[in-house]
Amino acid sequence: MRIAYTADLHGNIADYRALCEFAARHGAHAIVVGGDLLPHAIRRDDALTMQRTFVERDLAPLLRTFRSHHPTIAVYLLPGNDDWMAAYAAVEDLAAEGLAHPLHEHIYQLSDDLWIAGYACVPPTPFSIKDFERCDEGRTPPFSFDHALTSRSGVIRPLQRHEFEALPSIAEDLAALAGRSDPRRTVYVCHTPPADTPLDLMSNQRHVGSRVLRAFIEQHQPPLTLHGHIHEAPALSGAYTTRIGTTWCVNPGRDQRRFHGVLIDISDGKVRMEHTVYGIQPE
Repeated sequence: MRIAYTADLHGNIADYRALCEFAARHGAHAIVVGGDLLPHAIRRDDALTMQRTFVERDLAPLLRTFRSHHPTIAVYLLPGNDDWMAAYAAVEDLAAEGLAHPLHEHIYQLSDDLWIAGYACVPPTPFSIKDFERCDEGRTPPFSFDHALTSRSGVIRPLQRHEFEALPSIAEDLAALAGRSDPRRTVYVCHTPPADTPLDLMSNQRHVGSRVLRAFIEQHQPPLTLHGHIHEAPALSGAYTTRIGTTWCVNPGRDQRRFHGVLIDISDGKVRMEHTVYGIQPE
């Protein structure tokens, strides 16, 4: 199984084109985007329109052309914390045309003995708590809810602390996901990276990944997990991959100057990877 992977494209259609060309050039079986698919949009008056318009005007036509030339390459799209749930519905509509598979809380069979599962939510950020953020380890975040928002009703409205606390935690969601396929034969695409790794390092030298996800990986040992969210982590840490036990974990990073993608070959329990910028992973 050969996967062309990237994350955090944030509505950059040039990077989507680069991803499609990258996958086709290297004979990938699947394309995976691991979160933050749509343009950054926080203004309540036009955020949903902006993100939906990108899907309908830019992404859908690109995927139609790609499918016409490469009908056997499957496309899997995971939202991230910058994507509004009400706008991600437009991405889910792409499935009706066979253009892409929505990944959040979905599981698909990649091959005879390999599955792929997706989870979009990240631990709460201090910027503005939104649809795809959840408590890590069940703890309420110390951040203000003055600017917390949700679009789950189809419109963007304020999110109250008690509503957020009533949502399932990352721990609960991952436990439910693990019950739907054999974790040791499943590639998990989670927008948040695991905590305390080279993949979750911020410019202030803080590690901000999910502790629950790290514990999940340590317990279940899937062959491969794919992440994003912390754009600068690979450049700061010097690594776009790390191992937790026998599990390979990947964050390709994000740089607006050049496309960051990873070509991943996974077979017979072995994982081989090469990054468009950082090269071949060390053994």
